[in-house]
Amino acid sequence: MKLPTEGKTRADVMASLERSMAGDLAWDEGRTFSLVYGVGAEHLRLLQEAYSLFMATNGLGAGRIFKSLSTLEGELVSMSADLLGGPDCPGNVTSGGSESIILGVRAAQERARAERPRVTRPEVVLPASAHPAFDKAAHIFGIRNVRTPITKDYVADVQAMADAVNENTIGLVASAPNYPFGTIDPVTAIAEIARRHALHLHVDACVGGFALPFLRKLGQPIPPFDFGVPEVSTISADLHKYGFAARGTSLILYRDQTLQRRVGFKLDDWSGGPYRTPTMAGSRPGGMIAAAWAVFQHYGEAGFLELNRTMLDTSQRLRRGIEAIPGFHVLGDPAMYVWGFASDAIDVMAVADAMAERRWYLGRQLTTPPSLHVVLTPIHAPVVDGFLRDLREVAESIARSGRSGERRSSYAT
Repeated sequence: MKLPTEGKTRADVMASLERSMAGDLAWDEGRTFSLVYGVGAEHLRLLQEAYSLFMATNGLGAGRIFKSLSTLEGELVSMSADLLGGPDCPGNVTSGGSESIILGVRAAQERARAERPRVTRPEVVLPASAHPAFDKAAHIFGIRNVRTPITKDYVADVQAMADAVNENTIGLVASAPNYPFGTIDPVTAIAEIARRHALHLHVDACVGGFALPFLRKLGQPIPPFDFGVPEVSTISADLHKYGFAARGTSLILYRDQTLQRRVGFKLDDWSGGPYRTPTMAGSRPGGMIAAAWAVFQHYGEAGFLELNRTMLDTSQRLRRGIEAIPGFHVLGDPAMYVWGFASDAIDVMAVADAMAERRWYLGRQLTTPPSLHVVLTPIHAPVVDGFLRDLREVAESIARSGRSGERRSSYAT
């Protein structure tokens, strides 16, 4: 495609964009169990309005040109840190979970450079279920990741992690929860390893950072995972997941300002003058900060509690219904609304194929055993019964036919 010779009207451009979406999945109907964290039409309008109001602003100029952004980001960090056990902990808004994780690993590396300069071949110890972004970070920073097994309960094997620590280890990783299974690693036990060896501990709460605190308030048995554990050094938490912010909005939080300052980039002798950024990005869209702040103000604690109550009920209903179908079982004991389920009777990849034919789209995981993945949000509450009805019919049909499905992952583009 080449740039048009003549420009088109706004109406024509918008009509073309709308036509281009005709083949996209109907996420707003609750038929897609991946990638989108939706609440409803009113929530989407709020995001659009708040984002568009700050569309032209740039986080690179926060504090000088766009002082409002500096205030909004500071308040957003403060509200988030308070939820995650560190009311005075500093942080920054990032472009997504991958950037937040990369900054957490950078914090571990810079801390090691300051405290253990003799380490020349740094290593980070993390469970096999930890997010691939940790491997992106290792590639960027020249770190060796040491991935250790998980247990039969789909959580980090603490003894395996302890055994992997050596003189080159600079940090440990725990997930709260991990994405494939929705299970929370034993953070306090991993923290004890960090304490014994004076290591950086990053908790990846990209999935659970803005759900687990509210589940705890609803009486769910959520184990310690945040800054309430003294050894936790940094936390990544995605605002665009269960913080219901606009896509491309996450958060990195630091135990203290010393860590935050070590991570920031600065070049004081550039031709254009001193250049300093707190994150990997230079320019940062102010709209994402404003939209996240708007969502927090709109829902407040009461609103988030109600959203999480709805999602908890939806998850429990769906789990009970799936496990009532012969052969199906949920992997591990997921803490919230992100989990995988498998079958010891039929091919789950065939199930995914057949459900897609009925316009239900599930994540596919090449776990052991292979599993299907669900990410539940409030928009799924009305569709549980219809989903379970179709799932049961599909399972019975595949059991009779012995059908096999395409073995592929949903996470490879």
